[in-house]
Amino acid sequence: MKGAIAFLLSVLISCCLYAQDSSRPQMHQVDQWDDNFDRAELGPRWEKFSFEGPSAATVQMGDGILCVRGVENGRAGVRSTPAFHSDRFIFEAVVAGLPKAFNQPTGFASLTVLFDSSGRNRIEWILRSDGMLEAWFVKDGRGQRLDNKRMGTKEKSPTLGIVRRGDTLMFVLNGEPGIQKNFSGMHRDFDVMLYGWGTSESCRDSVRVVTPK
Repeated sequence: MKGAIAFLLSVLISCCLYAQDSSRPQMHQVDQWDDNFDRAELGPRWEKFSFEGPSAATVQMGDGILCVRGVENGRAGVRSTPAFHSDRFIFEAVVAGLPKAFNQPTGFASLTVLFDSSGRNRIEWILRSDGMLEAWFVKDGRGQRLDNKRMGTKEKSPTLGIVRRGDTLMFVLNGEPGIQKNFSGMHRDFDVMLYGWGTSESCRDSVRVVTPK
């Protein structure tokens, strides 16, 4: 499965990250930042972070898995410490099992692209504990849901991805492009974040960000 995903993502890189103008040479070199969570502590690549509600998230690592459990009425998890600078990228993560819900009806595992530290401008690709998916674009604190409320997966550990090419966003499931939308005015500077709304517990076994050099 991972080999197929890698192949599909290589296609996405060539098709989506780079200009399609045949009069210009194609770009093939990329920078890749990744994490397989093969250690016992969070380390310098990540920091605990919250942009809504209480800031205390419980983080556990072991056996190559990162698990984050948030707090009630909060959006707390971990944020990448490097800041990325590009309007063309792939952000993907392998979810290690469906998220769990504690003291709330549904658990959430979110891949989030943050364009500011307040969280008022962001992109979210969310897997729920019932296997359903939600895609959101939030600008100036106002959220727009992009999916048709019928998207879902039966796979217990799917790979979720967000691809950006200029003003175009693509939401990817297991290497297969799904939703595609255009938005103007998105910043080039961004961080990536992993969290689940409220008391959700969500786990990942790998993450990567790919940008052109």
